[in-house]
Amino acid sequence: MRASTVKQQCKFLAIVITTTLALFLQEARAISIDEYIGLAKQKNPLLKSYQESSDAANLRKEAADLDLAPIITGSWVTSNDKSRPSQLGTEREAELFSFGVAKKFFTGTLVKLDAQTGEFNNRGTVPPGYDQYSTGSLGITIQQSLWKDFFGYGTRKKISRQEKVAEVEKLASELQGRGALYDVESNYWDYALAQEDLKLKKANFERAQKIDRWTANRVVNGISDRADLMNAKALMALREAQFIQAEEELKSQEVKLRDNLQLADSEKTPEIKAELGMARPYLINLIKMKNVEKIEARIASLEAEAKSLVAEETVDGLRPDLSVFGNYTTTSYDRDYSQAVSDMTKDDYPKNSIGVNFTWVFETGAKSATRDAARKDALASKLKAEKKHSEGQDAWTDLIRKYDVLKQSVATLEKVAEYQRERAKAEQDKLSKGRTVTANVVLAETDAAEAEVNLLKSRASLRKLEASSLFFIDTEGAE
Repeated sequence: MRASTVKQQCKFLAIVITTTLALFLQEARAISIDEYIGLAKQKNPLLKSYQESSDAANLRKEAADLDLAPIITGSWVTSNDKSRPSQLGTEREAELFSFGVAKKFFTGTLVKLDAQTGEFNNRGTVPPGYDQYSTGSLGITIQQSLWKDFFGYGTRKKISRQEKVAEVEKLASELQGRGALYDVESNYWDYALAQEDLKLKKANFERAQKIDRWTANRVVNGISDRADLMNAKALMALREAQFIQAEEELKSQEVKLRDNLQLADSEKTPEIKAELGMARPYLINLIKMKNVEKIEARIASLEAEAKSLVAEETVDGLRPDLSVFGNYTTTSYDRDYSQAVSDMTKDDYPKNSIGVNFTWVFETGAKSATRDAARKDALASKLKAEKKHSEGQDAWTDLIRKYDVLKQSVATLEKVAEYQRERAKAEQDKLSKGRTVTANVVLAETDAAEAEVNLLKSRASLRKLEASSLFFIDTEGAE
């Protein structure tokens, strides 16, 4: 019994240790840039709000043809009329039901189906057969536009305009989201740069301390003079100031990083696995495309298309309204309500009609001003879109040029940093052999440190420049 209990306890302890170790490893695991962005999209309310706005715009685009959705109508009315005597008596009661379905099509054709029933009771001096009776009717009406909304022209323009507006809203939300995402990613690289810079400044400070101690011993031994010692101490003080500044910069960037991930005070800042030397895919993928432009330019182009559709829609709305319609209705009449309903589909007593409707707004200054204003808005948007498109092409060309130059600069700085590191090592070796002075070592150390910092900053700038391509899109196949 005891052996079994001990065995269970050991098993339980092993599970606890394994779980704890797994959690520890999970927390300790450094996150990559893609994992960091994924977490930010899940937790950052600003990024989530832009995504919701984009989804809403997609839904509005799907809802653009709402005017073509079938419409169902229905009514029930009961009345009691004692207002005045008539041939149907002094008191008239009625109960009316109606039900209808209407559908408009892309061609501008309107089709309506209507069913109506009525039950009537009349009291007082009523002619024979009219004290109680019921009626029913079933009809179809077809109406076709012939001038305004010519065969659905206006309807199609309205739907196209609503789709363009929804697409503009979607791209505007996406542009805001990408702007926020750029800030989030830039902070990641700034935080990575601050971490690497702190490591570098710490190592520089420690080397300066060694030089200070080594020079102090040489002064005591009479090998070096006091000027060398002051030079070494000045270098150490400078390195210490740089180290303190680097610590403060890291704390500042950490605050931004935690805010991007919406971390609580009790949550630990995750370790990051930043590859400052590894290129991001955005720009590289876009370079392969043929039709790249700024999102702002695409938005302006869509706005111009929408304004053009508004102008056409406005002109169409001011045209005379000419439409032709036809109606065919079957009717029934019976003393019994159920029989009247049953006979409402019979064509014994049909009713049909054909007609034309016409309306026209007189040509006035207000009418022509409305039309001209819409056309001028469309022209202004078109000119703005052309300018934005030209600026967008220049911006893309400029971005590619800057990227190539910065890549070459990073490659050069890598060589400079390597040469300066080797030079600093050589000067330290010469100093240890008494073949140089402390000033040369200090100068070499300073130059090497500056070269490392410049390399780090250039790499971070290159990654952020790649991220700036988020503001560009490929418009291949765009309508």
